[in-house]
Amino acid sequence: MTILERYVFRRAVTNSLGALGALVMIVWIVQALSRVDIVKSTASAAGNVFWIALMLLPDLAAGIVPFAVLIGAIYTLNGLNADSERAVMAASGASPKVAAKPIIVLGVLGGIVILLVSHVVGPMSSKAFRDGIRAINADTITLFLQPGRFEKVQDGLELSIGAARGSNITSLFIADTRDPKTELIYFARQARIAEEDGQSLLLLSDGQLHRRDVKDDSVAVVQFQSYAFDLADLKPANQSDWIRTSERSTAELISPNPADKLYREDPGSLWAELTDRMTSWLYAVAFALWAVVVAGHPRTNREASSAAMTLGLTGGLGLKALGFLVIAQVDGQSGWALAAYVLPLSAIALDAWLIWSDANIAEWTVYRRSVEAVEAATHAIARLFEGPKPGTAGAGR
Repeated sequence: MTILERYVFRRAVTNSLGALGALVMIVWIVQALSRVDIVKSTASAAGNVFWIALMLLPDLAAGIVPFAVLIGAIYTLNGLNADSERAVMAASGASPKVAAKPIIVLGVLGGIVILLVSHVVGPMSSKAFRDGIRAINADTITLFLQPGRFEKVQDGLELSIGAARGSNITSLFIADTRDPKTELIYFARQARIAEEDGQSLLLLSDGQLHRRDVKDDSVAVVQFQSYAFDLADLKPANQSDWIRTSERSTAELISPNPADKLYREDPGSLWAELTDRMTSWLYAVAFALWAVVVAGHPRTNREASSAAMTLGLTGGLGLKALGFLVIAQVDGQSGWALAAYVLPLSAIALDAWLIWSDANIAEWTVYRRSVEAVEAATHAIARLFEGPKPGTAGAGR
């Protein structure tokens, strides 16, 4: 890259990293706070909460990187226009690619980061997150529950124990009302926490399950000699995924074990996860090109820079929302998987064509009218909050 291109690239990277950090911290704090209620207020539990919240960061960052690229790129291009640097570049005969090339390189680098997280870091952090949840729930049951007291460990889930000696528990009671249609009550004379197939399980022995249908108030009682709970979500092990799709390596998604329970019962979920990993990086490239389309042309200071940011975010959110909808429909047998690739690739092709043809969407009638409508709505809302001006109340007398 030339000196000017490196200058633009450096500013774009700085702004994108700033946007990424701010967005990740906001989402991360919300996710971390939503999980605080699953532990007791001890130093060990607080450390576990911090650890599992930390394991959320890779997936959060991968999902936010395209938007960070978009915001950082538009902010950089708007800054070049506000400082008249973009106009000077154009007046000096610099090619339009001086501003476009660094932004495109930024998008490609963002895509590489997403690929690395999706295929390597993400599955490992997701597995560590689930293992952290299991460790917290195991400590909650064996260390923090007071014998004889009913403790709420999650919304809709209450536990009580008679006594706990290490990993062995006597008189375990579980009331599960998380399903609004069914109330489940488990009682076991004995229980213990054990490792099976690399997973932490809560094994109940010699007990009963009371299942009440909320709709007709009917109750069914099941006597059991043994019952296994997955400590990751405190649900029966036969209702849980031993290894969730987000925890599996890409090789396991491409060539799953035919004996895998999840593969036999829901193969579409594996295909959807693989498709998501293979296509998510394309959005970073598409968003970078879109930033060049909406903010890459030289502008005067009279033209509002907020319009470019608004249009950029609107287009980015719309494209990503469509991507989520398409991924949700992937089942491994329909054409939705192909559509998941076509959607971002079509956006990339369209943006590339607009850049190549030097199209300035700020000159389009629909763009100008949209900006004028947004500005009019903004002014109208501002006037509502301003209220009447002093001295106008008696002007008609």
